Amino acid sequence: MNFDTTQIAIRERGFAEIMDLALRVSQAHAGPLVLAWLVGVAPWMVLNGVLLSGLLETTLWENPAGYVFWMLLLVAVETPLATAFITLYLGQVTFAGKGDARRIAGDFYRSLPQMLYSQGILRGLTAIPVIGLLLPYASWPYLSELILLERNALFAGKAGRLTTRKRSKNLHRNTNGDLFTRWIIAASAGGLLVGVLVGGIHTLLDQIFGLQLTVTQNLAYTFPIALWLVVGFFAVVRFLAYLDLRIRREGWEVELSMRAEAARLARLA
Repeated sequence: MNFDTTQIAIRERGFAEIMDLALRVSQAHAGPLVLAWLVGVAPWMVLNGVLLSGLLETTLWENPAGYVFWMLLLVAVETPLATAFITLYLGQVTFAGKGDARRIAGDFYRSLPQMLYSQGILRGLTAIPVIGLLLPYASWPYLSELILLERNALFAGKAGRLTTRKRSKNLHRNTNGDLFTRWIIAASAGGLLVGVLVGGIHTLLDQIFGLQLTVTQNLAYTFPIALWLVVGFFAVVRFLAYLDLRIRREGWEVELSMRAEAARLARLA
């Protein structure tokens, strides 16, 4: 790991600057990010289509908002696992300059039990009411990054190891106001992006290819694709915001400089 040659400059940024940087990172690494997005998202997209197919056919005209609600709820549950490959790729490329598919798969496999427990079971149990399912994105949004990239222990054990839960509390402490504000901004921008993408895809197919999509087809195909594309983009935003929080809370740029100097002295020795 090259601590002094990161692909992304390690410094504090505002949220608008983070979103702009996310666009640049997405453009610079479009190929691998699209591949990581497809690997992570495609199974969930197919599963959601199967689970909601009956609802789409029977209640669309009576209650279309119900279909949208359940789609949003499913995506909220699935997002941590679906975007895990994007997070792991970005974690590698930030320091190593390139991603290793075999290492990404191995890291995902090792992190999967804790991801299922922390991001699946525990978050699912707190989803009463539904806002309990969405609240973690506002109050401790970087739990996935901690599990996937830092890989702390799930339980302290006899050795008193630092657990993911304690690490998360330490990282997110006294930042709830700022994190909640960023979550509101991200959710609002994400909603607008989904609407723009749905309209853009519909217009493109109509004007360029002459395909007239029905309301059912838009809900069944265009809406989920646009929704998952926005989720993928905000996975990049979330990763960059996680770096920014570590810089603000822990002086991470100083730590990396010290580690780089230590590595240089070790090589000389």
